[in-house]
Amino acid sequence: MGIIGDEDGYAFTPLAVLLFIPVIIIAISYGDIVNEANMLAALSTGGDVTITVVGSIYSTVEKAAADAGRNAAYNASRNVIDNAEFFPQGTSKANITENVVNALNDNIINTSLELERQTGRQIYINNVPINNYTSATFTTSDVTLTQDDPFGFRVEIRRGIPLKIVQQDQVYEFTLPPVSSYVSLEGIEDPYIWINTKFRTSNVIYKYPYYATNGTYADYRLNESIDNAGRLQNLWYCLNGTDNPSNITPRPYYFVDPNGLSFFDRLENRSSSADPAYARMSTFIIGDPLLEDHNGNQYISKVDREYFLGIAGTTIKVRKNDMYDPLGAPFCLSATYKNLLGLAANNYN
Repeated sequence: MGIIGDEDGYAFTPLAVLLFIPVIIIAISYGDIVNEANMLAALSTGGDVTITVVGSIYSTVEKAAADAGRNAAYNASRNVIDNAEFFPQGTSKANITENVVNALNDNIINTSLELERQTGRQIYINNVPINNYTSATFTTSDVTLTQDDPFGFRVEIRRGIPLKIVQQDQVYEFTLPPVSSYVSLEGIEDPYIWINTKFRTSNVIYKYPYYATNGTYADYRLNESIDNAGRLQNLWYCLNGTDNPSNITPRPYYFVDPNGLSFFDRLENRSSSADPAYARMSTFIIGDPLLEDHNGNQYISKVDREYFLGIAGTTIKVRKNDMYDPLGAPFCLSATYKNLLGLAANNYN
């Protein structure tokens, strides 16, 4: 749009100035009007208000998309937890999209009606007067959810939605540019962990902070150093959730895992993912909440998905001693995850 704005007001950019050029041409063509300067000033003032209305609508759409996405993701998680029932496979993203659209529409309609009241302009979206809307300015075909990483998603609203502002006998027509608002998933409880541990273990999504990547090379840095207690320090931090924003420990972090599950997979209790590898994550299960299901065998991989599938694992040895998790259970991984996480060495000295 070329408009930059916030709650304190809006400023003209070079694009906004260019939008006044037709106004200037119109004013000059009215040669029989005595006070051309006064008319130009009036039109420019009107245009200023109109451009501000457009900027306000765009800003509202952008902020409402982010707020609606976060709220919809949180409510989807709570719905699964409260009802102890996962979404049917393939439906969680559609559910969140629909709730985003509903919240977005409520916000846009209320904001636009208030802008009409304050400015005296008439606002049309998709060529329909805003005061004719009851619930739907945008539809699910206008909104897409996309992921660039496992710990959030983007609410994207397509470009080209018609917007018209009527200022007495002047009509200004625009199309909204594309909107892309990032929604963080951090701080949302993971229903996949709660239900699959038979309501014994609760975990909240926070990303492991020491992960590093350089193109296709990933370094989890879990074996970087040994602490005074004889543990791999970063691995312990990851198992304990040390310094997570909730200040509640132990609460394992989530790590980027191309073999793991996306947030939407977790809402649907999938055993494997069809989402892109870069959108998947895993966490660790500490303690042994399903010991009876594993026939008393403690040597099960503690990566969440593998633990629930009962996949065998072996311990991590540090200075020839087995490493234990914050709840006192032996920490085990399958060969697949020992290799992925850089923990395949037989012993750390």
